[in-house]
Amino acid sequence: MEHGLRRIVFPLTLLVGGSFVLTPLVTCAISLYFGLLDMDTLRTAGLPLFVLYLVLVSASIAYMRHLLRPVFDWIITHPSKFLPEQLAERLASFGSHYWGLLLLGVLLLPTAQHWLGLASPATGASQSLLQFVLLHLVVAALGGMPAYLAALSLLGQLARYTGVDRVHMSMRSKMLIIGAWIPLLIEAVLLRYYQWRTAELPLELLISATLLGALGVTVTLLAARSMSQGLAPLDAVSSTSGASSHSDLVQRLRPRSHDEFGFLMQTLARLFRRLGEQDATVHAIVDNAAEGIVVVDAEGAIQLANPAAARLFDTTPQELHGRPLAGLLPEVAHPLRDELTPGEELEIDYRQRDSRRVLSVRTSSMEVEQAHYRVCLIADITRRKEAEHKVVEAEARYRNLVETAHDLVWSMDPQGRWTYLNQAAMAIYHLPPADMLGRHFTEFQAPGHGGRDDEALASLLAGKELVHYETVHQDRHGAQHHLSFNARPIFDEQGHVSYITGTARDITEQKAYEQELTYQAEHDTLTGLYNRKYFHQELNRVIARVARSGATCALFYLDLDQFKYINDTLGHAAGDQLLNECTTLLRKHTRDGDLLARFGGDEFTVLLYNVNGPQAMAAAENLRDLFERFSFFYDKQSFSITCSIGVSLIDNRAETADDVLAHADLACNLAKSQGRNRVHLYAETDPHKADLAEDMGWAARVRDAYENDHFVLMFQPIMSMHDGSVNDYETLLRIRTADNQFILPGGFMPAAERFGLIHNVDRWTIRHAIRRLGRLHAQGLTTRFAINLSGCAVEDQSLVELVRNELRDNAVPAEAITFELTETAAIANLRGAAAFIHSLRDLGCRFALDDFGSGFCSFAYLKHLPVDMLKIDGSFVQGLTQGQVDQAMVQSMANVAHALDKKTVAEFVEDEATMTILQEFDVDFAQGHFIGHPDNHIPGEDSDHEERVVVLRS
Repeated sequence: MEHGLRRIVFPLTLLVGGSFVLTPLVTCAISLYFGLLDMDTLRTAGLPLFVLYLVLVSASIAYMRHLLRPVFDWIITHPSKFLPEQLAERLASFGSHYWGLLLLGVLLLPTAQHWLGLASPATGASQSLLQFVLLHLVVAALGGMPAYLAALSLLGQLARYTGVDRVHMSMRSKMLIIGAWIPLLIEAVLLRYYQWRTAELPLELLISATLLGALGVTVTLLAARSMSQGLAPLDAVSSTSGASSHSDLVQRLRPRSHDEFGFLMQTLARLFRRLGEQDATVHAIVDNAAEGIVVVDAEGAIQLANPAAARLFDTTPQELHGRPLAGLLPEVAHPLRDELTPGEELEIDYRQRDSRRVLSVRTSSMEVEQAHYRVCLIADITRRKEAEHKVVEAEARYRNLVETAHDLVWSMDPQGRWTYLNQAAMAIYHLPPADMLGRHFTEFQAPGHGGRDDEALASLLAGKELVHYETVHQDRHGAQHHLSFNARPIFDEQGHVSYITGTARDITEQKAYEQELTYQAEHDTLTGLYNRKYFHQELNRVIARVARSGATCALFYLDLDQFKYINDTLGHAAGDQLLNECTTLLRKHTRDGDLLARFGGDEFTVLLYNVNGPQAMAAAENLRDLFERFSFFYDKQSFSITCSIGVSLIDNRAETADDVLAHADLACNLAKSQGRNRVHLYAETDPHKADLAEDMGWAARVRDAYENDHFVLMFQPIMSMHDGSVNDYETLLRIRTADNQFILPGGFMPAAERFGLIHNVDRWTIRHAIRRLGRLHAQGLTTRFAINLSGCAVEDQSLVELVRNELRDNAVPAEAITFELTETAAIANLRGAAAFIHSLRDLGCRFALDDFGSGFCSFAYLKHLPVDMLKIDGSFVQGLTQGQVDQAMVQSMANVAHALDKKTVAEFVEDEATMTILQEFDVDFAQGHFIGHPDNHIPGEDSDHEERVVVLRS
């Protein structure tokens, strides 16, 4: 900056000083030449004039330096600011001061010369003074004008620092000076010189000079006029007071000539048009911005605010202008200057009148003409913050649910390493979740259960969307836990697995319970052997394998000969002990691969694999001999126990399990009929096949009774022990013979079960009992029925739907029906019975457990059977008046039932004494011959309906 100024100041000083120095010297030289001064006189008396000359020159140069020095100092100290008004005035007055000093010299030096008597003797004193002044004026004009124009050019270079607030010298004035004024002066000097040399001035020369001068002036004026026309748009713009819009400038700057000025006007117009478009775009963006935009100066005053900002503060942009931002947002005032970095978001809780909003403020700095500003972007983020708050609350609730969930909630990376575990991990693995993070989940696999986790991980990485599997992990103490995993992969934008998340549930107790249910479904409760159902299923599988392979197997049907005597004489406890000891004996002396089962009360079956007839008979004889040598000790008494064994060979001629069982059963009966303690091998030539034929005949009679409606329902009353009322009846199934006799279920039910007809019997009983009850309710009676079901009913998938339809079609309320299932049947298939009872109770029906106590097992199973009523086995009720043991049993059963909120029914009530004891034990209902015998008539029933029910088809 200073170097550039020196390149201006130094030439400017030379120009101004040179014009002040040379003008008097040139004038003096010309005066000597023209004889206006005398050399001799100048030598003798010119010293005072020379001193005056030096004083004037020095004073003029000093004055001009004093005039311009403040301007140069300002430019150096304020390089980016324009001149203040007083300094601009100094710069604008340069011309007047320059010419004033020159004119001062023009007047003072000739006067001093005249006063000192330095004029030539040839001229008069007054004429010499006048000629000297005119000569001095012409020299000053001719010599000072080029210096003046050069000085203006140098000062013009300062315009980029000082700015231009006015036109100091117009282009027209410069042209008139150069083209008219200076040539005229030169022409006048030349004419004077010509006159001085020739002592004459011809008229024709004067006319020619005048014409030439007029021509020069005319040409100059025309050129000036053309230049003025080209610059007219600029004059129009500069003469307009106040600011002009870009569009107005475009209209004013229309070109008026085809020279450089016209091209300049057109270029400026295009520039202002682009600036106008850009300005309009910027204004449109600012005015239509969704966020508030506020421009604040260094003092914190608002210089610009868009409509969005005005709406935030419930005012107008004009009212915001000039207001301090701190008055609106005090929180921003200090950080806006010092602490808030560009782009950083500051959230402000803004309250105005009754409203409350959350504002986001972001700032950036800018500088315009050395003035510092901050641009504030202000947005109303109230809804966003509310949404974020809801998200945070939802995340907190979700995290709380996840952290407190009983199930394990987890995530892992694609490599199988844990990345998150909730607190349930502590309950399963006995490790804090933090100690498990980063470890591979297969590290926790229990020995012998590997592979499942790896297979699941491979399936997830292969793209399977959901994987459910069960595995076994062990905790830090080595205890194993059965876990049920649900896993789902989460994919990134490229379709790769980003991470895996899921849940896991500890199903150890469930597995144990399922295993227990499975065990109970397949095993006999008393002996622990396989039960009849499982044996029947395995027998079917063996028959199928034998048919394919051609091997031979054998079936033993073993019946204890003395069991009924011991059970009836010594009691159920002795009978149970005998069965358990016989079970131990059979287990010790059967092969590991053979199948041993308890088939009935005192019946056992053994399935021997890959044996022929002689081998089977030898094994059977060995078992018979073991029982013959076995003694049963009970209550200090010894009893001999024998068994009868029926043997049936299984080869490729065997068709069904029922056939093979029937053959073995027949062979066992033949062994008993031959004197017991024997083994008999079934053969087609056996002379006693009539018994089997009789069973098949029973099956035919059952099928005929079902198909031709020959079943009869009998009803035995059940009395309330609290008020003596009778509203409940147990339905009992009978078959009426041709001679009008009734066959009890014990005669035909075994054949129905053996030959697969029992489900039809159950359906017939349910259908006709509900229809009969529907007619009773239609007559206004409030009777309730207890319907007996076989043990196979729990396996009939269609029975529940049948009950639902019959209840609906006959308008019978579900609570009027109680279904009965024997305790032994329920325990034999505990899981299936529980599901079956739940299904019927969901309809609204009630359920009773028949022959309760006959199984002599733990009452724990009652927690898994949702029955409403327990029917105490009649064998205990019959002995109530004969001994305290039965009384204790019945009382304990009643207490257990009431503790479980279940009603009790005592069967086989035969006398008043039994009724009295039952009332003391708080039994709820009683049933037996003392209350009423089974009958097909119900008191209060319309006899016409009764006849349609009991009259059988012939």
